Amino acid sequence: MSKTMKVTVSDENYEKLMQKAGDASIQDYIRSVLFPDQTPLVTPEDAVKKALEKYQKGDGFTVSEIFGDDWNLPNGYAGVFGRRFNKLIKEKYSDKIRYTGYYTQNGNAIYEMI
Repeated sequence: MSKTMKVTVSDENYEKLMQKAGDASIQDYIRSVLFPDQTPLVTPEDAVKKALEKYQKGDGFTVSEIFGDDWNLPNGYAGVFGRRFNKLIKEKYSDKIRYTGYYTQNGNAIYEMI
């Protein structure tokens, strides 16, 4: 089971965290520092690249289906990963991939190649 934590930091420390995190979320950055052996080896960019290679126009899929049996992100990572994937396709790949507005029974967002 996952636990949610709340941490308060100064504006200065927040800026430092943002800089160190780079393209990752602050949450992902902190996890990677505290638990380097549990850091996911895939990025939303990897997922988009693999989806573009794997699927054709009209194909529907979930992020976990992109990776198949290799999809094994821990609970906390999977949700953040999904949100980052969604944001990435909206910002950079909206002409190739779209969120359908539907979810699987497991709560995974369904996407479609366009």
